[in-house]
Amino acid sequence: MKEHRYRLCALAVAAAFGLAACGGGSGGGTSAPAAMINAQVTDAPTKDFDHVWVTVREFRLHQSNDVPANDPNWQSFPLSTPMTLDLASLYNGNLASLFAGQPVQPGTYQQIRLVLVSDNAPLTNSAQSAGLTYNDQVDWSDANGSHIAPLEIASPLDGVGLNGTFTLVSGATLNLVVDFDIGHDVVKFIHGGNNAYTLKPNLQYFDLAQAGAVTGSVATTNLCSMTGAVVATEPSTCAYNLVIKAEQMSADLTHHVATRYTTIDASGNFTLYPVRVPPGSTSTNIDVLVRGRNMDTILVRGVPVNAGNSPASNPTVLSSSPLPLNVDGNEYLANASAALSPTGAWINFYQTLSATGQAEVPYEIRYRHLNPFTGMFTDDIALSLGPIDLGTYVPGGSPTLNPNSPTQGPGGFLVAANDLGYQWTTNSTTLTGTAGGTSTFTFANPLPVAVGATADSISGNIAQAVAGTYDSGYLVVVRMGTIVTTIPISAILTSNGGAGGAYTVTNLPGGSAAQRLPGAFYYLYARVWNSANPITTLKRIDVSGFADLRTGSATGMNVTLN
Repeated sequence: MKEHRYRLCALAVAAAFGLAACGGGSGGGTSAPAAMINAQVTDAPTKDFDHVWVTVREFRLHQSNDVPANDPNWQSFPLSTPMTLDLASLYNGNLASLFAGQPVQPGTYQQIRLVLVSDNAPLTNSAQSAGLTYNDQVDWSDANGSHIAPLEIASPLDGVGLNGTFTLVSGATLNLVVDFDIGHDVVKFIHGGNNAYTLKPNLQYFDLAQAGAVTGSVATTNLCSMTGAVVATEPSTCAYNLVIKAEQMSADLTHHVATRYTTIDASGNFTLYPVRVPPGSTSTNIDVLVRGRNMDTILVRGVPVNAGNSPASNPTVLSSSPLPLNVDGNEYLANASAALSPTGAWINFYQTLSATGQAEVPYEIRYRHLNPFTGMFTDDIALSLGPIDLGTYVPGGSPTLNPNSPTQGPGGFLVAANDLGYQWTTNSTTLTGTAGGTSTFTFANPLPVAVGATADSISGNIAQAVAGTYDSGYLVVVRMGTIVTTIPISAILTSNGGAGGAYTVTNLPGGSAAQRLPGAFYYLYARVWNSANPITTLKRIDVSGFADLRTGSATGMNVTLN
């Protein structure tokens, strides 16, 4: 019945050019002509997976960034039927349309949510048509063959969210693109001795009128075979797993931020699109960074991007000839020396150019989410000992690339950690390594909450309907559809004769009576199992409601496991 109501509501929107019938939109009942929205999805790809499937059922907008997922004034646009997308295919400018020409109330919006069908929900028709086992699924290949696993969605009923301000003008159309990043946001962990995956998204969005495109290519001579999935047996005599990044200066001017990712196709070609152009500007300059395994990093600076250009319409051509790849198999592995708190953090590895004659700030070379259940990488990350091959964009020509040794030294990296609502924190010690070796980095725990936030807590009680049903698990804390942190609860599950007990999650970004923090809504679920059979007994159970930390800590977030 609920799904039927959603569909009737969408029809009412299309007919009436408003959302009063759906309970959506602030103000309701406007006589102004509707704005129109075209919603599409794109992705930054990875060579780690053959396919990454998600099933979308609804798109939501809100004019406030300070409301929870159940606020009645969301403007909701359920798809007529759920749509299953292979995110791994949406790169190099490929976009998947969710809907086009959708009437929306004019106004300024500050939140977007994309609602996915849960991986453990009954299989939708679209997932069945794609031949899937789960609504959200990861397919990958390795030396042992092909594999599949469910892609766990942290908070499917509440949606994957992102904040940002954009205006829908009466009578005008907004072309909006929501951007996933499966190369980073599909996070591997181990459950019951098997590979498992969770979606830990940091979505961003683009207005295509304020975005442009950059195309380019790399020489294929030194590439490893492009057939099949790359496995650990790739030789050190060729490059693989290339990632191309559009890098722009951070708002505080302290480091470069990768704002768009892509990879190469089988011919070595790539397209960065959409690349954001600042509002009110017709163009901007970016730096294009190319990194990969067994190769020197390439950086081409001063690349122009023009608003409104696309891969098919006047894209910037990075180089008139393919960029040469310098193969360098000197790499080392890195991981955290101990679990980081919050466990949902991600790690950036930066290098800073030297001897350029100007002040330099670090560039992001690599980036990866920690395993949210361990606070460390599930697999060590590989880092290059080679230089950065540096060049400057030449209109109509090709950049001359020259090796530049970063100020951190050969193989040296500035390491930073961050999480939603926390401070961007750098390690005071440069990470270094030797070829074939393993190095570790350390951060003081816990990471500090962001400036303007207070370190708040959530507490409650975990009980078992039948004592001893579960003896292992984690309590997962979610904000905006992404995992912020987890705490192990195995000791709680086995306490009091297996009946359960109290928990507290600390150091969560919130507010206080003196300084309110907008949007500090947290959702929790328990991921539990019995160690005698961790695969068949696994269950995810939501904690009812949400914790509102906008003005302080929350108590009474209780759950009974059944």
